[in-house]
Amino acid sequence: MRLPALLRSLWRATPLRLALGLVLLFAVTGTGLLGLAFAQMRSSLEAQIEAALEARLAPFLAPDEAEDVSEAVAAEARASDPERRAIVFVAADGASLGNVRLRPGKDEAGAVRFARAPGFGKPSRHGYATREVPVAGGRLLLGESLEPIHELEEVFGRLLLFGLAPALLASLAAGLWLGLASARRVARIEAALARLGAGDLAARVGEPPRADDLGAIAAAVDRMASALDETMAALRQVSADIAHDLKTPVQRIALHLAELGRRLPADGPEAELVARAEAESARAVGIFEALLHIARIEAGSARARFARFDLAGLAATIVDLHAPAAEESGHALDLLRPPGEVPLLGDRDLVGQALSNLIDNALRHTPPGTSVRVEVTRGEEGVQLTVADTGPGIPQAERGAVLRRFHRLERSRTTPGHGLGLALVAAVAAAHDARLTLTDATPGLRVDLLFPGAA
Repeated sequence: MRLPALLRSLWRATPLRLALGLVLLFAVTGTGLLGLAFAQMRSSLEAQIEAALEARLAPFLAPDEAEDVSEAVAAEARASDPERRAIVFVAADGASLGNVRLRPGKDEAGAVRFARAPGFGKPSRHGYATREVPVAGGRLLLGESLEPIHELEEVFGRLLLFGLAPALLASLAAGLWLGLASARRVARIEAALARLGAGDLAARVGEPPRADDLGAIAAAVDRMASALDETMAALRQVSADIAHDLKTPVQRIALHLAELGRRLPADGPEAELVARAEAESARAVGIFEALLHIARIEAGSARARFARFDLAGLAATIVDLHAPAAEESGHALDLLRPPGEVPLLGDRDLVGQALSNLIDNALRHTPPGTSVRVEVTRGEEGVQLTVADTGPGIPQAERGAVLRRFHRLERSRTTPGHGLGLALVAAVAAAHDARLTLTDATPGLRVDLLFPGAA
């Protein structure tokens, strides 16, 4: 299966859609809960930082003299690590004291910028929450590092990366696996239904018993196929029984008509009527014989007579037999065959009869001057027998119907025949596991019988 078709079948799979919906719901819910927890914890940390700033600020508000403030700031600076807490006092004369120094301007967020003060460590690389107040004619700045908030962000980032993301990927992989398995099961059901629709009543899904909806559908399809197969077998048996039971009485009627014809004057009107009745009874006997022949083929009795024979030689014999009729009707009948023998394992008489029926149909249903080509070819898939003509052909919508018993095209109802020729060809093809296809010969009809594995 090609990738686009596989993706389309996966997208049509209900389990995959449900799995993707659950994955999306899990992603939104999980991300939302983590975001809510992060917001609450960040708010709590920010409140703690603000409270710490308030507590640190109180001792510096009492002194009124710059010297007292400078002593308190110096003591605080010696006791504080600038990576966690910053303090700087800028006196009225511009002198600066603290474990950091101010840098001119502000950052992009509008916050105060700090630089390293001589004799102290580096400022916090994560920034500060600051509080600035006027004290003793100057200004005092206190800062609490934002490192706890940064660490909180890292923790939640790891939760997303190593917790939620793998869970989402695992859920997505499980959904894809379920969707692929479901798509394959649906494809098997669709293939079985397509074969049933094409007339292959032996098609089955073959799904092992499973307690789910697709298993129930597959079992229902198999039950339906079995019921159809049994019904069609019963219908075939009924038609065979009717043909068998009516064949003898019709033959007896033909005999009685023949006897009556011998007793009547040859030049009388009654003799002509009897002759027409004899022709119709002979046609009825032919129909019954064809139905019985098809029934015997479908019963599988032909396989007991399978033997290896030369398909090219058989085709040459059948073409020679039809050559006089083709010449009389004004048709060109040709045979194309590879050199040497083309061996085929099958029933020689049945394959010959199928080829004879195809040639008869081509000669009967195409106008004089039409060419009919019989071709035997070898290929990787097997041996192929082809009969093609340059006549009016068969409309694509009716190519499947003409393989059914008694079906005839509207334009062919005035020609001799009973609509069983192609039905017999289809029965012979099924008996040999051959693929029968009717295609457009542009112009005309092309009928291919591919015997797989026969090359």
